[in-house]
Amino acid sequence: MMVPRLGLPVLLLALLPCAASAVVVAGANGGGNTTNNTTSAQMTAQLGLTNTTFYDNVLPYSDAGSVYLGWANTSSGSRAYLLSAMHITLSNTMLINAVSYSVTRQSISGSDLALLTLANVDGIMPSLPVVALASSTPSVGTSVIMAGFGRNRVQAATTDASVSDAVTLTNGTGYTTTSPQVQRWGTNATVRANSFGQPSPTTSINVGTNPTTVLVTQFDTPVSNSWLSTSEAQAVLGDSGGGLFTTNGTLAGIVAAVSANGLEAEFGEKTFFANIASYKTAVDNAIGYPLVPEPATSALVAFGAAAAFFFALRRRS
Repeated sequence: MMVPRLGLPVLLLALLPCAASAVVVAGANGGGNTTNNTTSAQMTAQLGLTNTTFYDNVLPYSDAGSVYLGWANTSSGSRAYLLSAMHITLSNTMLINAVSYSVTRQSISGSDLALLTLANVDGIMPSLPVVALASSTPSVGTSVIMAGFGRNRVQAATTDASVSDAVTLTNGTGYTTTSPQVQRWGTNATVRANSFGQPSPTTSINVGTNPTTVLVTQFDTPVSNSWLSTSEAQAVLGDSGGGLFTTNGTLAGIVAAVSANGLEAEFGEKTFFANIASYKTAVDNAIGYPLVPEPATSALVAFGAAAAFFFALRRRS
């Protein structure tokens, strides 16, 4: 079993006074640590994707992040469901669009992957789409998008595509981080997770005491003349619970840890994501209902008892 150097970034989540914010991006089209790579519209423009609405499903939770999955009218009332990480500081409430919701949290299969359940959400949750969960593990080399609420990079972006804006760090080059924090997305690709044998996209790591099957990305130094345009990203302190998505918007992973000091984003570092495909069945069973987008208040009357009966019939054992 692989055990990454995760103690510092995981433990510090509970010690820092600020909430988590954004992944660190190397170039971000010249924006670096400013407002670039902070909206779904920028993702559409920079990556040419037709579906970027999933980015808005990444929401702050406690001192880190989470990914909104959808809503269900259950036998116990209306519920909304999100995925996050167990090692994040526990909070029994969650603030979304200035509305406070009660939250319960449970580990999925004893891993660091956490299911959050929000109660009393009728008509007041934000209008967000249902996020599809990956049913198969992305192969090595798959293009992915990560988004979270981790710390901001300190260094201003270069104005010359051929000049690095990275600085010297303890074990290499990259960026230091600070608050304040903002939500940010970046790109990467899955890498080989094992160090021997046939290439594998997953491995098992211990996040705290929770053995977790993970996908891996690596923060690569931008190639020549790409320092203004690259969106190469690395998770840092506070990004835990954020999402890893395929380019079609499927949720493939949840940020669990990084391989070194989470206060720095150093080239060569890795980010580890709980592999959704390994836990999809357990997540579906824990929810027990098919998920839909949050209905508007005006639609709830029509939804009514018939919908509750329909979901009850389809409840999974």
